[in-house]
Amino acid sequence: MRPNLLMKMLTIGGLMLVLVVPLMMIQGKIIERGNEAHRVTEQIARQVSGEQQISGPLIVSSRTVREWEEKPGCESRHCAVLKHATRLDSLIPDTLSLDGELQSEMRYRGIYGVPVYRSLLHLEAVFPADWREVKRPEEVVKSDAPLLLFQIRDLRGLVERPQVMVNDVPLPLVEAEQLPRGVGSNAMAVRLPDTLQGAFTVKIRLNLNGTQAFGMLPLAKETRMALRSDWPHPSFEGLVLPVEREINSKGFTSQWRTNSLAAASAIHCARGDAACGDADQALRVRLVQPVTGLLSSERALKYSFLIVGLAFAAFFLFEVLRRYPLHAMQYLLVGLSLAMFYMLLVALSEHIDFALAYLIAALACCGLIGVYLMAVLRSFAAGWSFAASLLLVQGLIYGILMAEDYALLMGAMLLFAALSSVMLVTRKLDWYSFASVRKTGQESLLKERGMQ
Repeated sequence: MRPNLLMKMLTIGGLMLVLVVPLMMIQGKIIERGNEAHRVTEQIARQVSGEQQISGPLIVSSRTVREWEEKPGCESRHCAVLKHATRLDSLIPDTLSLDGELQSEMRYRGIYGVPVYRSLLHLEAVFPADWREVKRPEEVVKSDAPLLLFQIRDLRGLVERPQVMVNDVPLPLVEAEQLPRGVGSNAMAVRLPDTLQGAFTVKIRLNLNGTQAFGMLPLAKETRMALRSDWPHPSFEGLVLPVEREINSKGFTSQWRTNSLAAASAIHCARGDAACGDADQALRVRLVQPVTGLLSSERALKYSFLIVGLAFAAFFLFEVLRRYPLHAMQYLLVGLSLAMFYMLLVALSEHIDFALAYLIAALACCGLIGVYLMAVLRSFAAGWSFAASLLLVQGLIYGILMAEDYALLMGAMLLFAALSSVMLVTRKLDWYSFASVRKTGQESLLKERGMQ
């Protein structure tokens, strides 16, 4: 390879490295705007309420028990000391069902928004007849009145005080300062009457606000949950997926069913600590926003070097095939025009639909490149053909962005097609002859422009 051809290829490679700077600046701007959107989400969640999760109801009893404790550093046979300790015993219901409806809306701050919901929930639990039986009664010194306890992750979301009914008899909530230690700051409870015996049914009505996600821990031997919502983009998460679901443009309906064997981890945790709650063990749905402009722009930016590389390769082939030398500055200006496409895309997609933003940005930048190259190449057809080819590539990239599951396949096919085109076009080209005639081509161009 002759030195001038090698120098040209190294120059093109250097220009691509130079273009890393503006592309990384655009990437930084996308990250900055994404952080701003996340900050807005947190602000709205603080003022409305956060993601909600319900656990319970459980029967919780605070008991003082005897237990033996080893003396530290003792080596004799009488090292155990009898002490009194307080523990929380809990009992899960036989069956637990939740029926609820989520009414959603978008809350905005500036140009960023987050889905929030208002829910009306009805819980019903059935406890067994032997719920008053005490485990290891010989160890119990004192037992407080049992509480029916349930938890809500963010109490700020309560629109009104929960209504709790035991065997259809309403019971008042226990004040927070009267709750035993260890139940958590987001717990609510009612005292079960001393006269209550045998199996009983609990009904709880909740009017609850939340942001983005809702879930319930399946703390029962058999759990069912049914939800309806007007949000058309749900994402089902957590312990198990719904056994039945229907999703359309008007919203979704879903039903979950599970049992104590599948939810053993959550139940074991709740029995050990009434304040325990793991989102991964919950029956859970998230109100997902459709792919946002920022996310789509970030994905589009990943293909920026592919587009710039294809444009520079086309320029280089034009030089090789047409014997028409192009200056490094002309490469750089076209590369900056392609980088500006992504800046326009980010700015426009925050205010209008991503597809329309993509179309406007692509037409603007490819049009600018067409006007510029028409003058540089001194050919209307050559300039606008090059611009139309770039526009076609942008269209293919958009197709790749929309086809998430097939993005890798389509991207690989595009690269293979580009490489195949280069190899076919240059299969009979004598690269050594291109290096030897380059000087002649430059002199001819200078004479044509009247500079010699």
